[in-house]
Parts: sequence; C-alpha cells; structure tokens
Amino acid sequence: MLFGVSSLLASELPLEAFVAAAAAAGFRELELGADPDVLGNWIAQPAAARRTIQAAGLRVRTVHTPESGWNNGALDPEERRASAQAAAACLAGAAEVGAEAVVWHPTSSANEYTPQLSGQYRARALESLAEFAGKARAAGLSTAVENLPRRGTPRPLTSVAELLPGVAALGADVGICLDAGHSTANGLEAAAEARAAGDRLIATHLQDCDGLGEDQHLLPGRGAADWPALFRALAAIGYRGGLIFEVKPLPEGLAATLAALAAFATVRTNNNGRQPAADERR
Repeated sequence: MLFGVSSLLASELPLEAFVAAAAAAGFRELELGADPDVLGNWIAQPAAARRTIQAAGLRVRTVHTPESGWNNGALDPEERRASAQAAAACLAGAAEVGAEAVVWHPTSSANEYTPQLSGQYRARALESLAEFAGKARAAGLSTAVENLPRRGTPRPLTSVAELLPGVAALGADVGICLDAGHSTANGLEAAAEARAAGDRLIATHLQDCDGLGEDQHLLPGRGAADWPALFRALAAIGYRGGLIFEVKPLPEGLAATLAALAAFATVRTNNNGRQPAADERR
C-alpha cells in the first residue's frame, strides 16, 4: 500500500522542511496543494520543487487545485470562468513536479444551494469538468474528481453515485478521488463509495470526522469512519493508487502527527484489510 501525506498537514512550512519531515517518518508519496501560500509557493518553481522532493526519496502522486479554482459550478459565467482559469493554471506545475493526477472540485461550499438551483449547478460543473479534463489530458495528467461534503445543503455532486455518470462520460484518464471523511460527513460508508467507484477510483484522501456533517480532517481512527471496511473494499476492487493522509496536525505538533499516521499505515499494511484488534483502533 502506497501511503503518503498532503501538504495540508503543514502548508506554512518551507518545502524543504516538509519534505524532510515526511521522509523521516517513512513516507514516500505526497499530495501538494497548489495555492500560492503552500510550502513556500512551490508551484512557482515546480522544477526546483521536484528536485528537492526526489533528492529526499519522495515523489508527488497528486496535486490539488487551489481554492480559487473550486467554484466550477458557478451560475455566474464570470465566476465560473475565473475558477476554471485558476484550476487550469496549476496544470503545468503539476506536470513539472511529476504528479500523475490533479484533484478537482466540481463545486464550492461558498454557494447557497437550493433544490431549485441544484440541477443548474450540476450542469455547469459537468461542463467545467469536461473543459478541465481536456486541458489536464493535454498536460499529460489524469483528473481525479473529489466527492465533497454537503454540510446539510442540496449541494450537487457530493457522492460517488452522483459523480460517476459525468466521470464515465469522459476518458479513462478521468476518475474519482474518494475522500473518506467527506463520505462519513455525508452519512455514507466510504467502503460502499469505494466499491461503487470501482476501477474509476484513482486517488484517495484518508481523513476522519465525527459523522455529524462537518469536514474535520481528523486522523483516521479518531472519528466515525469504518477504516477496516474501507481497506477491505479497496482490496476487493484491486485499488493500486495512492493513499494520501489529508489531515490537520495534532496539538502535539508535526512530528507527533506524522508518527501517528505512520503507525496507522503500518497497521493497515500488516493487516491487509482484516479487522484490527481493539488496541489497534485507538
């Protein structure tokens, strides 16, 4: 199993410091956010970032589009165009840093969704997806469309079941990024969503929440997600992609957080999906 860590864990650090900490904890894969304030604005110098990452024995599995590129279902044409441009602007850097895929959001949580407008947001987001996927393909990258938290609204395209028709209508290089915490926040089983995605599952975010609707980015095992079931599902569908921890740091700091994540990864690798003992679930 190929576990890695997202820059969300310590986005304020210089790239060199984050890479060194991840490598020291035993990780070999990364997901990098493309916002300009992430890891010393690595996106402005992707070739240098790639050299730094490779020198430490790591690789970039995925790049996440910047927050300014998340409003891809916007009903206002100018807002949608601005989001599309911001999302596409990270593609050259993602390719240069060596990523396989770019994680893309169909909609933004900032909009006020209503049942009457949900279908329009969905249609605009799927139009944006087709446009983005074409640009990603031209850059040599796959597109991983992320399931998103509803937060008690009729926000469309938040589940794998909703995403699959639009994803399947595009090429084989367009798939799903399953965020286990988002599934749990939406009252869904991440394992069931993984099975539904099947061979369209090309990326994952491993994070937890209390299951009450909020997107909390807790360490796996500290919320309500059923992790043994998810890993059994991943094994059942033959998933071979990355397993990226997208979590916020513990109060104890970065080193303690990375150690806890490494321990979780070791347990999951050794168990290969079986139900862990009680002391392994803490």
